[in-house]
Amino acid sequence: MEDEKKVLGILAIVFGGIALVGSWVPILNNGAFIIAIVALVLGVIALVVNRKRKKVLAIVGMCLSLASIIIVLATQSMYSNALDKAGKAYNEASSSIDADYSKSSSEEASKQAEADANFKWSDAYFDSIVDGTTTYDEIVATVGEPNTTETDTDYDIDTDSEVPSKDCDWDLDDGSYYASVSIHFVQKNGVFVVDYKTGTGLK
Repeated sequence: MEDEKKVLGILAIVFGGIALVGSWVPILNNGAFIIAIVALVLGVIALVVNRKRKKVLAIVGMCLSLASIIIVLATQSMYSNALDKAGKAYNEASSSIDADYSKSSSEEASKQAEADANFKWSDAYFDSIVDGTTTYDEIVATVGEPNTTETDTDYDIDTDSEVPSKDCDWDLDDGSYYASVSIHFVQKNGVFVVDYKTGTGLK
């Protein structure tokens, strides 16, 4: 049998080897697939050219190209499945985060609405309070107990004596807006009345 014409067979082996190396690498295996097809075509041509000669190189080149094609298809399927799983895991995690955020936002909004409802102060009622006339009991009956209370004594010029006093604060810290009322009360005739007041953020 005549010696094999080697050029096409060698080219098939070279291209098949390159394709085989690149067939394992993501993205690069797309190019490896094309190179493997070229190697396969060269191997087939080498077989035809050497139909009455030895065909060792042509067969080796075709085997390399076929192996590369199979590996490319297998690895792309594997990588595709891995990407699908990663995508599903990401979507599930994202959905879970969105659900938790929505729940947290809903709970926060509910908490703020409850705080707003419990804060009875309004700008109109604050303006209606008269220094020296409106009593502590009247205010508590309208807006509820203060958040903080500090007791002390003040000098009463009318009686020339020390009288009990207290500073009271009503605060809206956890609502949808911030508001605060501070009132200083002094005791007159056994009743705490407003001495002076300050308010911020009232609606």
